[in-house]
Amino acid sequence: MTQIANIGCIKRLPLPSGWSARRQILGQFGNSFLYHFGPSDTPDLQLSIFYRGMLVSSLSGKTFERILKKEPHDLSPEAVLSVSEVLGNCAQPDLYDLERASTKSLSNVNVIDVEGHFPEFGVENRTIFINGGSDGCAVIEIIFSAPKDIFSRHADSIDKCLQSIEWVQEKN
Repeated sequence: MTQIANIGCIKRLPLPSGWSARRQILGQFGNSFLYHFGPSDTPDLQLSIFYRGMLVSSLSGKTFERILKKEPHDLSPEAVLSVSEVLGNCAQPDLYDLERASTKSLSNVNVIDVEGHFPEFGVENRTIFINGGSDGCAVIEIIFSAPKDIFSRHADSIDKCLQSIEWVQEKN
């Protein structure tokens, strides 16, 4: 089984059968990274690991941490607005149609889990926002994206992989 290993705070993330690394972009902005993975027979289907290379503000980081410390829950529109810097494009209504935002636990680490789509590109999207540091300011993203029909066919296998994630160290 192919797996993602040792990227940021991710120790191991198994990938579905037939998936492999596609490309990586390192250091475009500071110490940013972007790794793309997918099946060779479906180029429009992609799982990416992304770090912007820049910290979010201290206020956004503290708000992110505060949200993650609560029991898993759906985020209100006000909560989404309060972490809009963390959520980046997923919090921009002119770019992204947000369908769902909630917190959940992945292998005992709370994350923000967002689903929606980018209408301009015709792409469905699920992004997991992870506190990649100790203060909520280093945000690592796991991004699953594809056109709607492909996205829905692979959503369960991606969810199964996410449930099997292993962290470099206990985070929460």
